[in-house]
Order: sequence, then structure tokens, then C-alpha cells
Amino acid sequence: MLYEFKGHRPMVDPSSFVHPQAAVTGDVTIGKQVYIGPGAAIRGDWGKIIIEDGCNVQENCTIHLFPGATVRLHQGAHVGHGAIVHGATIGRNCLIGMNAVVMDNVVIEDECIVGALSFVKAGTIAPARSLLAGNPARILKQVSDEMLHWKTEGTAIYQQLPKDMQESWKPCEPLLPGDEAHPSAAIPSTEHTYRPWRETGHSIEESAAPYGHGRQSYTIEEYLRLENQTLDKHEYYKGEIFLMSGIRVDHVTIGVNLVMNIGPKLKGGPCKLFNDNLRVHVEANTLYTYPDLIIICGEPVFTDDLENGVTNPGVIIEILSSSTQSYDRGDKFRLYQDLPSLREYILVDYRSVLVEYFRRQENGSWPLQKYDQLADSFHIETAGVSLTLSDIYENVRFLKAR
Repeated sequence: MLYEFKGHRPMVDPSSFVHPQAAVTGDVTIGKQVYIGPGAAIRGDWGKIIIEDGCNVQENCTIHLFPGATVRLHQGAHVGHGAIVHGATIGRNCLIGMNAVVMDNVVIEDECIVGALSFVKAGTIAPARSLLAGNPARILKQVSDEMLHWKTEGTAIYQQLPKDMQESWKPCEPLLPGDEAHPSAAIPSTEHTYRPWRETGHSIEESAAPYGHGRQSYTIEEYLRLENQTLDKHEYYKGEIFLMSGIRVDHVTIGVNLVMNIGPKLKGGPCKLFNDNLRVHVEANTLYTYPDLIIICGEPVFTDDLENGVTNPGVIIEILSSSTQSYDRGDKFRLYQDLPSLREYILVDYRSVLVEYFRRQENGSWPLQKYDQLADSFHIETAGVSLTLSDIYENVRFLKAR
């Protein structure tokens, strides 16, 4: 829906498509062949929002700003599902990944890519062709020609979508069992050849989930080279590569709570907290992986000068999910035990109130302590930090895992 606000009415080119379940308010200009998905909120109430030709703003995105500011999405900018752009400028042919947050006075120059779930803090300026990821986001490397081609192919589909929606989109009643085949079965396939990034031949082929069932053997050097070419995260173990599972809202909430409750308590001390952008390498068994959180006391020790993997975490924290819980409690825990530096291993369930705490003993055993009440607390001895479960699970909704 389009809404006037204080005399300002949105201006939308006829070649664009704004879904009726989107809300576009006030001083908003939408150029040619722009797609605005359902659930998007574009609020030009306190300033001006300009969305240039060929952009797309996907489902459940938010575009807003502080009073007096201007948001501009330059030609071909692509804002992924659930992302937030607040008072920022997004350059030509950029990609803002799903659920990323881009804050005030940020300038993302042309042909940049911001990774999914990244947080770009206020005032950041990203030069053209930058690949940013993390919380806070940092520049990891330059966007390659192959990555940019992949992005442009994906955006081209959305640039065709407004025309397709105008020609064939309409409300309908669902088919019932036994009805004839839907007419859409006769629609010819699209001429676009877009494929997800990991299927383009420039990234890692996804292996089977269990160890020992991969389809191809890789050297460590090949894995590290390939990992630097993709936005996805993969584990490596004895020649096999494994795509790491996705995460849910409660998983993210727990991760943020842990950072907010651990990080300030370490300030000024010898120990530092790192999130899942820091890769860990277990040299004794070849494992490369990305724990949800790690604590390192002292300087990080890396496999080599290129910082391909840190080797001395003192504490590892994993947030469990339905797809990883057996692995995190079993094979992965056994592999982590080959880290001489590791003293504590902590598992946090996101589906129920449950923390499992393991500490290495002098005899090499790892006895388990469980905490399952919000009033419970436990102590991370390596870092000298105490946590209560009520802090860890604050604002967690315990959504049903599917």
C-alpha cells in the first residue's frame, strides 16, 4: 500500500511493482523496473528515500532514516530478505545480504557485497568492490569478477519480476486434491541461468553431512583457497568439506546475549571474546571450523602468517540446533579435545533452557554439569566470568524447531 504523509506522496514508475502487502510512505521515489516485496516497510516520513532503476527490496525489509537524512539506493542495488537500511547510501549494483543491518551515514560504494546477518556500524565507508561481513562488519577482501557476475545475474531476475507480476499476479483460491494440474505447469522455463553462488563452480561443493561420506578429497591449501571465494562457511576434516548449517532467530538472540554479557566483563583483561567469523584449526586432526564463540587468553596463535586458523582457544561455546546437537556433543567435541589450550566447552540449547558445561580435568576427563533453570548460574573459570541463564535466554521465544 502507498500512503501520503504531510503532503508527500510516493512516486512510482509504472514499470515497477510494489506488492500490496508492502507499506511505502511519504517522500519516496521509486524508479523503473523496481521490485518491492511483501512486508517491506519504506518510510519516507522524516526524510527522502530514492530507489533508483533496477533495484529490488525483498520481503520484510525496512528502509528508514533520521529526520533530515536521505537514503539512496543506486541503480541495480539488491536488498536481501529481512535486511534493514537506516539512513545509508547503497551504491550501484551492490548486494545487501539477508538480515543484514546497515546503519546511519554509511556509504557502501559501487559493486560491494555485504554478507548476510552482518552489522555495518554508523559512519562506515566501504570503497567500491568491497566484501564486508561480520558484527561489526569489516572488509574481508575485494569482490571478484566471478562474484560480481553472480550477483548481477541474480538481480537481473528481479528486474524482470515487476513485468511478470504485472502480467500474471492475482489473488486466487488454492487448488484442492484431485483438481486438474495447475496451468503454471505449462509456463516455459525462464531464460535466466542464475544459480546459487556455491553452484557456479567458483566455490566449494557441498559434501554430505557425516564425516567419511564426502564426494571429493581436498588438500588443506585447496580448502583455504576455496573458502576465501565464498560467503558461506564450511568445515574441513581429513580432505572433506562440509557446509555449515543455517541459524534461526533464537540462535542469533542467544549469541548476542552471550556477547553482551561476556564481552564487557573481559574488558581490560588478558582474555578476549571472538564470534564465528574467526576460524579455529585443530592441527592434530586437521579440523577447520567456526565455533559460535571462543575466548582466547593472551595473543591469538595462528596456523600461519595468513591467520588461516587460530589454534589456542581456551573456551569454546556452541549454540545447539536440531541439526547439529548430536555432532556438537559427540564427534565435534572429541575433535576439539585435541586442542591443548582448550579448558572449557559450553553448549547452549536454543530450543529449551539448557546449558551443558564441560571442564578438562588433570586426568584428561571432561565431566558434565547441566543447568536448566533460569535462576541457575555458572562460572567460566578460564576467563573469570560468571553467567546466569536468565541473561543468556533474555528475549528468547523458543520457536518450534522444524
